[in-house]
Amino acid sequence: MAKSEYKFSRSAENLIANLRGVPEDYTPIVRETVDMGAVFDKILYRYKIGVESLEDRIREQWVQIVGPANAQHCNPVRIERDTTLIIAVSNPIIRQELQFNQTLVLKNLRAIKDGSQIRAVVFRSG
Repeated sequence: MAKSEYKFSRSAENLIANLRGVPEDYTPIVRETVDMGAVFDKILYRYKIGVESLEDRIREQWVQIVGPANAQHCNPVRIERDTTLIIAVSNPIIRQELQFNQTLVLKNLRAIKDGSQIRAVVFRSG
């Protein structure tokens, strides 16, 4: 049986073999080895490990962003679509106070490096 010039995964090759009515291929898959240093470099670059992010800067200056009284009752969760900061708030009264002071929170966020990309803040119970 001649191998095709197209490379499919083992499961796809076996599915095609089953449809054709021929035995499945159980030979071991031989792959070339890859240097682990190159793999780790790709992982570090892709997931930005070891690089300070906007989320880290927000967490470091959280008390200055929302104020010392509110900082104990809320925390930043994540940044969605690179423009919206999601904040979990434990108390509905604090949530309403933060919504009233949303412009101040956004102003404080813009004072942080790269914080100007945050254009909206969403407060969620949590």
